[in-house]
Amino acid sequence: MMVNSCRLVATVLWLTTLTLVPALDTHAQDAFFDEGNQLYQNADFTGALERYQRILNEGLESGELHYNIGNTHFKLGDLGRAILSYERARRIMPRDDDVLANLELARSMTADDITPLPRFWLFRIVEWWLELLSRTALSWLVSVAYLTTAAAIVTVILRPAPLVVTWTRRLGFATGALILIFGLNFVVRGLGIRSVEEAVILADEVQVQSAPSDDSALGIFRVHEGTKVRLDRRSDEWVEIVLEDGTVGWIRAENLETI
Repeated sequence: MMVNSCRLVATVLWLTTLTLVPALDTHAQDAFFDEGNQLYQNADFTGALERYQRILNEGLESGELHYNIGNTHFKLGDLGRAILSYERARRIMPRDDDVLANLELARSMTADDITPLPRFWLFRIVEWWLELLSRTALSWLVSVAYLTTAAAIVTVILRPAPLVVTWTRRLGFATGALILIFGLNFVVRGLGIRSVEEAVILADEVQVQSAPSDDSALGIFRVHEGTKVRLDRRSDEWVEIVLEDGTVGWIRAENLETI
């Protein structure tokens, strides 16, 4: 696995790479992030997690921060929360090789062997389009395309040499198309239109019920730590979950956490 120069390597596993790019803008939060990285290098995983968590407690986040938190939870043996953090990092950095590799490795260690249902090809294309770029890259692309299109329009209005007008018009059409394609992507992701509510099981083992009740006679199967589920209906402290193979049941909401 390729690891860029801004990441630390503590062991031979993928899980050891830590991003050193500052996750936040303020000096104080950068200091916590750097301290967390240093503590991780020194194998003080509890201390590193405390520094990273202080950043999240301020309502600030980044893909790199969730990625590092996932690595730290893994080192502490908390597989469920490691997968939860990797999933959160993947939503922000969907094409990051390290995040995808670490997530795959962590999920391979879960107890539940679930075969996902085949997905309709159109849904796969839409998902690929939505996850083509990270949020940061997407915002930069849309901003640059917008400014370029605006400049092209102004240039055409000023009527310079005919050749310049021709190429400027073509450039404007091209960047306008980028705005249409990726601007829609930006809006959909920003508003969470396509998002389904997903969660990760954090309890070691959970009895799944056929109805929102503790009656043992209603138990149908069990799920284990680290399994990702889709959330459907809710009933008080109960939530209906859907596994990747389409299996449905109810568990108490305290046994999972949304991504």
